[in-house]
Amino acid sequence: MTWSQRLKSSKSVLNLPNLLTLFRLLLVPVMAVFLEYDGDQPPFEKDWMFRYSPGRMASLVVAIAGITDLLDGYIARKWKIESLFGKFLDPVVDKVFLLVGLILLMKLDRVNPYLVIILLSREFLITALRAVAMGEGIVIAAGQSGKFKTIFQMAGLGFLMWYGNVFGYSAVKIGSAILWVALFLSLYSGYYYLSDFFTAKHLQKG
Repeated sequence: MTWSQRLKSSKSVLNLPNLLTLFRLLLVPVMAVFLEYDGDQPPFEKDWMFRYSPGRMASLVVAIAGITDLLDGYIARKWKIESLFGKFLDPVVDKVFLLVGLILLMKLDRVNPYLVIILLSREFLITALRAVAMGEGIVIAAGQSGKFKTIFQMAGLGFLMWYGNVFGYSAVKIGSAILWVALFLSLYSGYYYLSDFFTAKHLQKG
């Protein structure tokens, strides 16, 4: 199989959507290093929007990751090359991004710890649920609310990393508000994952 064929094959682990997902995974330590070196910020009223800071570089990394997240799903559906490996890897990478981003932002005191606890607890619960479902031959498809949840999570992380001024508005306030919306969507989609699982279990028994 040639490289061009591998990129468009659902049987290849190294097809284009999976490569984009793996690239997104490699962006996690890049984001982490930038955040590790992000420190004191000027007061909001003295901040100018396009100054350099490690945190703002981290937010650009998140933006790139978000674009690749949208692209890999779009390409997989368009070329009809969705694979089991891709279905496993894509949500795992999203959760790793969220986990690392939230923990480092909490270290910088930019995110509510209780918000972090609830968001991460939901992610671990649904990951465990999917593993159990897969073991029993039950496929739980990602709903629209789950997809929107991921978009809001990435956007919230990006604004909190940017910090300071965004066209005259506080990036931290915007990011916090977006993450609260993401929390609502997380709980909403989590409820439907649980509902789908127990419905499928009931049908299996029937």
